[in-house]
Amino acid sequence: MFVNLCFKFSNMKKIILITIISIFLASCKDSTEDIVENDNINNSGDSNSNDGNSNGSGSGGNNSGGNIYVAGFVSDGAGNTTACYWKNGERVDLGPGELEDLVVVDGTVYSVGWTYGGSSHYWVGNESFELEGNAAEAYAIAVHDGDVYTTGRSSGACYWKNTKKTNLSAEDSSGYGISVSDDGDVFVGGYYQNNHHFVIPAKWKNGNRSNLSRPSGGDGEVQDVVIVDGTPYFFGMTLKPDNQGGLTPKASYWYGNTRKDLTNGGGFNEMIEGGEAYGGFVDGSDIYVAGKISHFGQYCADCPNNTEPGTGGSDAHYWYNGNIFDLPGGEWNDGWISTAYDIAVKDGLIVASGYVATETETQVPAVWINGELTKLEGDNTYGVAKAVFID
Repeated sequence: MFVNLCFKFSNMKKIILITIISIFLASCKDSTEDIVENDNINNSGDSNSNDGNSNGSGSGGNNSGGNIYVAGFVSDGAGNTTACYWKNGERVDLGPGELEDLVVVDGTVYSVGWTYGGSSHYWVGNESFELEGNAAEAYAIAVHDGDVYTTGRSSGACYWKNTKKTNLSAEDSSGYGISVSDDGDVFVGGYYQNNHHFVIPAKWKNGNRSNLSRPSGGDGEVQDVVIVDGTPYFFGMTLKPDNQGGLTPKASYWYGNTRKDLTNGGGFNEMIEGGEAYGGFVDGSDIYVAGKISHFGQYCADCPNNTEPGTGGSDAHYWYNGNIFDLPGGEWNDGWISTAYDIAVKDGLIVASGYVATETETQVPAVWINGELTKLEGDNTYGVAKAVFID
């Protein structure tokens, strides 16, 4: 029996939000030195395009209709979280935990999430299925020929077909994105830590691991996977050593044997620390990436944490074919501002999901529809919107 720990927002707010969504629906490289280790683990590079099955919230070319689904969670303020999704602004609660991803197949919502220190589940509609493994955390979902595929970690990176677990790596590792090709090849993206303590961006095809490129001496990880026209795309981040002995993060994506590091934008006076990507979408030849840009705070000897209030923090952005665009909104709240975790595109509609900070909360679930911010639960309900799917 599922519990509903969160209050519903007022009918008026629901009507306003649904009206906003309905209106929108109706109207509408930087050079780096690369290194790829040869770890003698087999990987073949072929995969086919999506055949109408749903391969995660970022899959391009297989959406139809006009409903916006958003996966995430809300909190009651006492640390109790509820996994939920929103359909055109109307919230559906599934149970305790956090929802990480969802897809829609023939009108049925498939979603996946986890409870901290507990277990992971996927849902078909409102029916829950527990995944094998101790302390499992599942982050992404795909559906192929009636089977449900999810990925995450349980004693290392793994993926599940329906509820049965397949281990991928036993090291410090995790899968974060999953997609399945027309002929049933399973692609997982994530990371593992090698013996030299580097964090390696990795892909697994049918359980066989291979490394993706990263800056020499740096790190990386994959957060999302989509397959379009037979090509798998992997979205995430890389970290490149800088002149001060640190690492500069950049949002990145990989396709074929190519890596693209995306611009962090701005200049030195903007105190940019770096960028990260969490989700991607491919629409024909157009590539959309969702993430954030982080800024250093200004030093203040007499301030808490030696940082000037109102400085630093991260801002939500998306990249379109390598060009960076700001996603507005969010108030500075103890270093929190905003982040975008996913993006979906259809018929001129660009929808990103994530969170913004408000005066009262460091994170409230939010979407941006063609750049316009909508807070799904208003200003005072803590939560995050992790994934978006346009059906």
